[in-house]
Amino acid sequence: MLRIEGVTEEQAEEIAVLESAIFPDAWSRQSIISTLRQPCAKIYGVWEARELAGYVVLYYVLDECEIARIAVKESFRRQGAAGILFAETVKFCRENKINKIMLDVRESNLAAIAFYKKNGFVQDGIRKRFYTNPAENAILMSRRIE
Repeated sequence: MLRIEGVTEEQAEEIAVLESAIFPDAWSRQSIISTLRQPCAKIYGVWEARELAGYVVLYYVLDECEIARIAVKESFRRQGAAGILFAETVKFCRENKINKIMLDVRESNLAAIAFYKKNGFVQDGIRKRFYTNPAENAILMSRRIE
């Protein structure tokens, strides 16, 4: 059964390992620890037993939140982990009076784009050649929190 909780510095290595398995521009363990120490950042992880299934990295200021990273281990995809992470993000936003969530996504990541649209995100624009390794446009998306 999947459970969600805030990530601690002791769990940063697990996040870094999953980062490097998923992203070509993976964050290091030290970058994750640095993020955890920032006053306007939050990382949630979703676990099954002791195995990390996925995580989300949030930055927030005033009434806006940015999903900087959201990732789910391949073996846990299509099992609800991303939905749990997103639901916790919305809960966090409501608790902190945040009314807008923003993110960017590679335009080739059709599965993520479909997930975001299913969860109420709309496209706000495109950043040309935003990503490197490989070079690719970013689709900017946002969702209001009621």
